[in-house]
Amino acid sequence: MSDLLSSALPSAAPPPMMPSEEGGPTEKPASEAPAELGLDQLRRWVWVKNIAAELAEDITGAIAQRVLLDYRIDDDSRAEWKAKYREWLKLATQVADAKTYPWPGASNVLFPMLTTAALQFSARAYPAIVRGQDVVKGQVEGSDDGVPLVGPNGQQVQGPNGQPLWRVQPDSKRALADRIGGHMSWQILHEMQGWEEETDRLLLVLAIVGTMFRKTYYDPAKRRNVSELVEGLRLCINYKAKSFEGVPRITEEIDLYTWEIEERIRGGVFLDQDYGQNHDMSQDLDAPTTFLEQHRRWDLDGDGYAEPYIVTVARDSGRLARIASGYDLDTIFLDEADDIVRVDPVPYYTKYPFIPNPDSPVYDLGFGALLFPINAAVNSTLNQMFDAGHLANAGGGFIGSGMSMNTGSVNFAVGEFKVVNTPGAVLKDNLVPLNFPGPNMVLFQLLQFLVEAGKEVASVKDVLMGEMPGANIPGILGLAVIQQGLKAFSATFKRVHRSLASEYNKLFRLNRLYLSDEAGYRRGNTYFRITRQDYERGHGVEPVSDPEAVTGKQQMARANFQLQFVNDPWCDGREIRRRAFEAAAIPDIDKILMKQQAPNPEILAKAAELHIRAEHESRELAIRGSRDKAAEIRDLSQAILYLAQAKKAEADVDGGWIDRNLELLKVQLDALNAGSGGTPSPAAAPPGGPVGSGLSGVAPSPGLGGGLAVPGGLPG
Repeated sequence: MSDLLSSALPSAAPPPMMPSEEGGPTEKPASEAPAELGLDQLRRWVWVKNIAAELAEDITGAIAQRVLLDYRIDDDSRAEWKAKYREWLKLATQVADAKTYPWPGASNVLFPMLTTAALQFSARAYPAIVRGQDVVKGQVEGSDDGVPLVGPNGQQVQGPNGQPLWRVQPDSKRALADRIGGHMSWQILHEMQGWEEETDRLLLVLAIVGTMFRKTYYDPAKRRNVSELVEGLRLCINYKAKSFEGVPRITEEIDLYTWEIEERIRGGVFLDQDYGQNHDMSQDLDAPTTFLEQHRRWDLDGDGYAEPYIVTVARDSGRLARIASGYDLDTIFLDEADDIVRVDPVPYYTKYPFIPNPDSPVYDLGFGALLFPINAAVNSTLNQMFDAGHLANAGGGFIGSGMSMNTGSVNFAVGEFKVVNTPGAVLKDNLVPLNFPGPNMVLFQLLQFLVEAGKEVASVKDVLMGEMPGANIPGILGLAVIQQGLKAFSATFKRVHRSLASEYNKLFRLNRLYLSDEAGYRRGNTYFRITRQDYERGHGVEPVSDPEAVTGKQQMARANFQLQFVNDPWCDGREIRRRAFEAAAIPDIDKILMKQQAPNPEILAKAAELHIRAEHESRELAIRGSRDKAAEIRDLSQAILYLAQAKKAEADVDGGWIDRNLELLKVQLDALNAGSGGTPSPAAAPPGGPVGSGLSGVAPSPGLGGGLAVPGGLPG
């Protein structure tokens, strides 16, 4: 039962706080501090089933009276909301009160606007949350490329079969996340019986009333996690509280049968006393007794600081049944002097909101609050039209005194004529029917307007309910209309998605604390193993649902877009394929996708060999180029020398021609020495042909038809 929550063992610790910017003390969990008198008492109470057994009666009596007083204060603050809550549920479930106006038995039709809106939201949200056998997926943080095993030479070590060895295998984080997600999905859908049915009910009622709650805890009796649905009427919180997370107290109404109370007394969970029966109960002796389980703060150790506790009191008799710690060892934080700085409560409740309420941060708005006035106006208009049509069809009027049938009311069978003693003219003159015009067209137009306004609020347009938007409408336009119509739904579903993530992480924490050293689960014909250490190494979980793509068409459209980049070198093709399979709700993806193969060592060795060979050839080409350049410089220097000797030996030769060619050769020599690589372009060379056949750009001397006679030794 729900009250077993208060017997849950210690929960996970929040991360220790770092020193503040002002240089304040560093907080640390109490489990790391030496035991002191007050701290030792708080630690011991974590493991005590019922702290009330150690307290005096006057203290327990005062606590019980305070719990009842605070409960009534909180319950009175939400009295108006509770009355509306019941009206919303009655309208959504089509429960009609008896009518006496305009006459008894008048038309009393309830238009199913609120019902349709709630059903449409539930029908869209439920398949997005429960997709086949998966509801949870593990998170992967950081790189998942693996850590290679490096040898003394700085290279990755190769195994006996030539495969590279890894200190941490690639995709190990993904494998761990998939294992955690699979195990938690199995827990939620199979081990936690009733979770799926309660989720279906949660979504339906949430759309109507706007706020629902889930209570998550570990049940030692069942040896498993429990996540129970709690309606807003049964969870009492002050309507004007600052926030749900910061409320000073939360009170849950829990009904226990007589044998359940006796089991708790025998197990030492409840004090051994008579808790009476509810004052509003009937003669049913087996009717349950209502208890108040209040999560609140109280200074039991007398240190001036109120710690979190869970106090259980019989609502009508006022007798205290139990006090249990609402904290654990890891939520007691100390300063450097081992003084208690703060004690955090263990969170048990998850709030599921629909639409934020400007009037209350705790109880949000649903379609009941938004559609109730419109739905009531539609009901009135519709019933007036039915009543008008009924009057027009039934007829009625006056009978004059000149006509007497002496039979009272006259009933006619179909096709029957009655014989009367009154002449026809007298009969006609003495019958005066009332004029009932029937339904008014203005009312009919007003009804259409109200219905359309309600559809706008509830986002239940015809195109969103599966009806065709019209003839000759392009498909892409229809999809755009649907996507635009789902904007309001997507915003609401994001809030549900966040609450699911909060609930799943509570279950993740419980697995990290209470899961057996080794557990297993089955999916199909495959059996998987998981340990508590896997949860300690995990990085959290999240829902498989995607608030940005709720419908199957949206998910597949996004998957098809990603598949365009499956072979893009800048994208991970395997991850794109995985997401495409997930969008199509394909089970056992790991059996379909091949694991990424490690590089073939033979190919790596061949590539290294080719790289070494390429570097060797590059060096050879560089050496050969240097040799060619040196030879060319030598030839140019020799040519300059020959030309200088020729100028000196042949005085009759045009000295200007020799000077021009000497200058040209010097330019080429300077270019080679500077490393510019080669001769000037042909446009810079003077007209003429080569000297012999070895030097380009040297023009023949004027008057020498066959060219200059080059002395021996010049390349030719």
